[in-house]
Amino acid sequence: MDSPLAGPPAVLHTRLREALGTRRWQLLASWLESLRSGPRVLLHGNPSLGLLVPSESDETDALLTGEELGLGTWQQDVGWVLGELHEMRSLSVRLPLSVDPAGWDRLAARFIEGYGLPPDPSVHRAATLKALLHLHDFCVFVSWDESEVLRYTTVIAHLVDEHGKD
Repeated sequence: MDSPLAGPPAVLHTRLREALGTRRWQLLASWLESLRSGPRVLLHGNPSLGLLVPSESDETDALLTGEELGLGTWQQDVGWVLGELHEMRSLSVRLPLSVDPAGWDRLAARFIEGYGLPPDPSVHRAATLKALLHLHDFCVFVSWDESEVLRYTTVIAHLVDEHGKD
């Protein structure tokens, strides 16, 4: 993962490499590379709050397929969705949303169950990469927010440590 040329991507790249350290950075690079191999499947895209259909009961929460479809490994597909659900759960705790935080866990469990494939450590690694991508996109396309950079960097470091053992 080479450094971008200039601007917010370069600043973020430098900040993350320093904050995460060499070992974590190398793990992230290897996880990214591992997603390039394997059979390709249709990716569900980028789920968002606009595609969430909460219900009054605990049994019928729904998450619709995202608008950004593509091809990739099944681990990337599951990881991307789980990463987005993890971020939405974090957001729902900080904002007054009507979704019970436990609902995010139910959605994640149902998505994994519906996929019908065995557990794979690379799914959680792909979810970590999704959080990294979201931080990049926010800093580059929305605005630089020092508190968000720090918060995401801490979360990403924790996720790398947690899933780097698998």
